[in-house]
Amino acid sequence: MKRLSIVIVACVLLAGCGEARKIAGALDTGAGWAPWSKSSVAVYSGTSRIVSDPSVIADEFVFRLVYTSVDFANPAGPHASISLATSPDSMKWTAIANAADGGVIRGEILRGREGAWDENLETPFLMKTQNGYYLYYSGYRDGMTPGEPAKGLPASLGLATSQDGVTFTRVQSEPILTPSAESFDADAIYSPDIIPYQGGYLMVYAGHCYNNCPGAPGVRILSATSPDGIHWTKSAQPLLAPTAPPEWMRDGIAEPAILLGPDGYLYLFFTGVNGTDHVIGVARATSLTSAWDIDPKAIIEPTAGGFDESGDTAPTVLLEDGNVRMWFAGTNHAAQYSIGYAEAPWPLRRSGSKTASPVFAIATGVLPAHK
Repeated sequence: MKRLSIVIVACVLLAGCGEARKIAGALDTGAGWAPWSKSSVAVYSGTSRIVSDPSVIADEFVFRLVYTSVDFANPAGPHASISLATSPDSMKWTAIANAADGGVIRGEILRGREGAWDENLETPFLMKTQNGYYLYYSGYRDGMTPGEPAKGLPASLGLATSQDGVTFTRVQSEPILTPSAESFDADAIYSPDIIPYQGGYLMVYAGHCYNNCPGAPGVRILSATSPDGIHWTKSAQPLLAPTAPPEWMRDGIAEPAILLGPDGYLYLFFTGVNGTDHVIGVARATSLTSAWDIDPKAIIEPTAGGFDESGDTAPTVLLEDGNVRMWFAGTNHAAQYSIGYAEAPWPLRRSGSKTASPVFAIATGVLPAHK
């Protein structure tokens, strides 16, 4: 969920609860790509009016889910924060007792700081390391200042840590990663997703640029590397930009997740936008500088009348027991955000298979013209 003010204006939300796994309707993706099966119901609706941007980890005997939640009762206006739910099986989730100082939403573990750069918190990512739990988040100020396109910009990346996975403390008062002027992330850094990579860490994220951009304004998937998960070096060029074909990612891409498969390929999952349609797609590459082989069909699409009838966004993935497991945000016509679930058998791309018309995308600094 990005640009919270835009979402809030449309919110007339209903409370809900998750149900056990009900997998139905495997999607027929492009030849050579594995089919995905999506739960017919949301697996978690939480206690906030908005439950979005999931990040899931398997942690010994429990699964942990961090997500964006919104406090609509705040007298200063709706504010986004980070909440946590746990599950013994990854399908039935329970919000934890509040851990955030002054938290009012059940499950809240990190709140924005009034007057600071991170008055609102969104798009969390949770990672367990030898030093404890690392919780990354995007933060931005309230309201608008002259020259900003909209609320939610600029947005920088913050980091909080925890020893118990519940009580989090910021590592520093300032961001660990900020937008770079006249670059592909000049206006905002959102949706970090991180994996161990080549002795350090690899981050993919959504870079927003709308003014003084090196290419056409918009959102691209960018990357950065780090030796310790705290100090990051950005890559100069995007990993992926909107392209057509395929049509489902013609107008935008955002909210990435990254997986290094046992086959040695990098798999990139992301939101694709075509007009008002929001779906989830996948691509793979042999390295960060290689062309991306994109599944020509979206792997997760809205279901008419379902919890995600208005769109599917923000995937997070785990590879477990021979399956790639995905949690994502689904939206209905009442603008209620809930967490959905889908899975596909490994391998995602059959070895040696070829599509009749494979789609490749090479990271470039220029977006295609939009109609």
